[in-house]
Amino acid sequence: MKILVVDDDPFILELFPEIFQLADLTDIHTAAGGPQALELIAAEKQPFDCFVLDVDMPEMDGIELCQRLRALPGYSMIPILMLTARTDAVSIENAFAAGANDYISKPFNLKDVYNRIRVAERLSEAAKTVVSIDALDLPAENSIGVHHFALAEKLHFAHVDRVILSFSLGNYLTQLDRKTLNGCKVFCVSLDSAEDVYETTTSAVFAALLTDLGESIYSVVASPHLLMSYEGNGQFICITRETELPDWEVMENEIQRSIEETSYGVNSDDPIAITVSVGTPIVPNANRTQRVKNTFTRAICRAEMRSSNKDAVAVKV
Repeated sequence: MKILVVDDDPFILELFPEIFQLADLTDIHTAAGGPQALELIAAEKQPFDCFVLDVDMPEMDGIELCQRLRALPGYSMIPILMLTARTDAVSIENAFAAGANDYISKPFNLKDVYNRIRVAERLSEAAKTVVSIDALDLPAENSIGVHHFALAEKLHFAHVDRVILSFSLGNYLTQLDRKTLNGCKVFCVSLDSAEDVYETTTSAVFAALLTDLGESIYSVVASPHLLMSYEGNGQFICITRETELPDWEVMENEIQRSIEETSYGVNSDDPIAITVSVGTPIVPNANRTQRVKNTFTRAICRAEMRSSNKDAVAVKV
């Protein structure tokens, strides 16, 4: 794995190659700042597989550098680890919103860095299989029900604010301390009857619908602290530290109204009924080892229960 470490501290630039050697990683490169890193990347014929970026650097901080890296061709999915002494919720949130996949806090111990690099190796391999979707790039003439991606696939959406990869959102959640966790709200926004919609649309239409759903959530929640991931099956997991959220029913109605502004019918004579369900928000699980799995599962279950309850009412009526 080819790694670039960017830090303005000479000690870090000397230490990290030694740490990586313990993990049998020897293709290590260093840069003392953002501009130097970008020049190095442009000059290299073989792309990097992983980045470790210090947050606090002069001229260009690690957040800006992370954003620039994500905009470079071929680097939208490469693992980026942020290295910083900042452990406050805002700094962590900004790092992940910029495209970071993991976060190493200073002061750090060698074991923690070693483990994070091993995780980065797995992320590097996983990133090769993640499907990145840009609805505008998908051919509109594709056959209905024949897709470029599976319904359950955890897609990455280009150009959708605050939507990050699923494993990145999970890493973000594990970084939060107990006090911050207690102030967090997690909820799921789910596309009802996603399987039916998937089977009766083209890839371009389904991807456009999911893209607009992500944008509608961001617009309706209207929180600068919102982070989301797409978990497949038409479901978005949303996490925010916002204390004053709209009532979940109000959110559902507003997201529904936003989605209805665009028609997703296969043709004008056979429109597809698009409805969404918003599960009631929950507080993340406090247990660090089970936090992500339990929290995501509970949030998704609440959205599915909401959808089932609406179906039951419709049948009764």
